[in-house]
Amino acid sequence: MGQLSEWIFSHVLLLMLAAGSIFNCVWLIRFRKRLRIRLPEIIVISLLHTVYGVLCVSVFAIIEGFGDQSSVGNMSLFGGVFFMPVAYFVGAKVFKRDVAQVFDIFTICMVFTLMCARVNCIFSGCCTGMPIPGMNGLRWPTREAEIVFYIILLLALGRKVLAGKNHGEIYPLYMISYGVFRFVVETFRVSDSPTMFHVAHFWALLSICIGASIYCQLVERKKRKARR
Repeated sequence: MGQLSEWIFSHVLLLMLAAGSIFNCVWLIRFRKRLRIRLPEIIVISLLHTVYGVLCVSVFAIIEGFGDQSSVGNMSLFGGVFFMPVAYFVGAKVFKRDVAQVFDIFTICMVFTLMCARVNCIFSGCCTGMPIPGMNGLRWPTREAEIVFYIILLLALGRKVLAGKNHGEIYPLYMISYGVFRFVVETFRVSDSPTMFHVAHFWALLSICIGASIYCQLVERKKRKARR
């Protein structure tokens, strides 16, 4: 039993990524008719989604470190926010699927995968919150708060996707809400920055601005169609 616990603890990231892939399979099966994909394709897509997600967060961590070799092996979840849409857009265009629908459905896959990555942070001891003043070493539960945020986001956005009444708005809504959350919670997180403003604050603001811009364009486009 002790050896099993030790193995699990040392392979948490792998187990979390496996959980993400399984969730993606189950979620995509629910939308196989909308996306016109079969089960074998769903399995492959789910695995590729996880692998590409890991590459995104790893590459973005290196970018944040400006090429610093010590950043190799680290993860920055903003890599998923900014790089995953590239795969969604290219995949939709190559396989001639509705781009907006692909974004709506796959946003839920990305949110769950990033949640799994944040769970791994708890076991690996990274991304900790700063000590709470006067609380004898207790730290702000930034990682735990982010996991709760992801669960709420999955429930809220997942219901919208299941209703099928959106047309591309889900991903920008995610960018806006995640940007707002990270901007607030980053203030309570440990950072190498000598000031209260971290590099993640910049990425959070960028996420909010891009998400709001796309969302407003989509809403305006929907209004124009309704007037015709």
